[in-house]
Amino acid sequence: MNKKVQHLSTDKKKVSDHHQNIDPDEVIDLSTRIPVLRTPIASEVLTEATRSLPEPYAQTLREALAEQWRIPEQHVVCCPSTSEAYLAIAEYFRQTSVLLPRPCSSAYEWGTILCRLRQISFDLRQEEDFQFNESQLKNELSSVALVMVGNPHNPTGQYFSRKNLLLLIDDNPQTCFMIDESDLALVDLDSSNSLVPTIRPNLIVLRTLAESHGWPGLGPSYLVTGNLDLLRVLAKRFSATSIPGWLQQIGLKLVHQEPKIQREKLNDLRKRILPQLQCHSRLKIIPGNAPYSLFEITSELFASLREQCSAKNLTMRWGEHYSGLTENHLRISLQHHEGLQRFLSVLKQLER
Repeated sequence: MNKKVQHLSTDKKKVSDHHQNIDPDEVIDLSTRIPVLRTPIASEVLTEATRSLPEPYAQTLREALAEQWRIPEQHVVCCPSTSEAYLAIAEYFRQTSVLLPRPCSSAYEWGTILCRLRQISFDLRQEEDFQFNESQLKNELSSVALVMVGNPHNPTGQYFSRKNLLLLIDDNPQTCFMIDESDLALVDLDSSNSLVPTIRPNLIVLRTLAESHGWPGLGPSYLVTGNLDLLRVLAKRFSATSIPGWLQQIGLKLVHQEPKIQREKLNDLRKRILPQLQCHSRLKIIPGNAPYSLFEITSELFASLREQCSAKNLTMRWGEHYSGLTENHLRISLQHHEGLQRFLSVLKQLER
């Protein structure tokens, strides 16, 4: 027993020593959005953008978004970031109830806890590859004020058709649905699956601008809803100058551009990498359609894989980061060629 404790202590020291000696430039983060390619923004545009004063409520950008989607401008709200949009929506529904799929994005959980919403979990079953059981979901909707779900769903990568979502939304007018389409532009080849044009009083659609073009963490974002009371509340929450002028200008440059190059590169990586990963019997791929993929690692492989990924300076998003997953689940971004090749080399090394 003492030997085991000593062994664990030594391992921790090795890990600690390793992290102290890491060159930040050598670390590859496969746990988050990593741009495969960036839509270029000319240097003169960036220079001019830095000199721009914020237009009140990003009015011109709102008009451009409304024109793009052919919807009334009054239904569009620009916001600094998706995280601030989550909080604003949760604040509007404060002290009511929210239905969250389990597992789901931790950002939804934190925001609703902060705003004191009563969380009701809708468990997605691993034996069904985390597919949404719509008949089971209907039983939960009568008692909740808000549903928050991503399309594609994070972290499972499940992809919903507009038809199925609209059936749920229209059959449950008592419940508001927040559909987060932050990653949809990278997998929806012709934007035909977006709910933005299908305005409903009980529907909120959230999208990003710059992130889909390979600029992660760069706002602005926007939401579209037919809930007029929510629109009034958001107009007060996001002040006239919430979005800096330079972000508004960048948004205007990207609003009418489809991220086609990014989609093509992502599709190419998926076609080349996933078949190689499917060859590993101790690694199960959960079917999905997203810029990331969810895996289940066998217990025999889990510990050594986690250790070797750390040794190879790969940052991963393990299942412990999501309620509803076990520690041997792994979500990997499919947007970084070098990182994916490094991960494959680790798997090959462990097979020897």
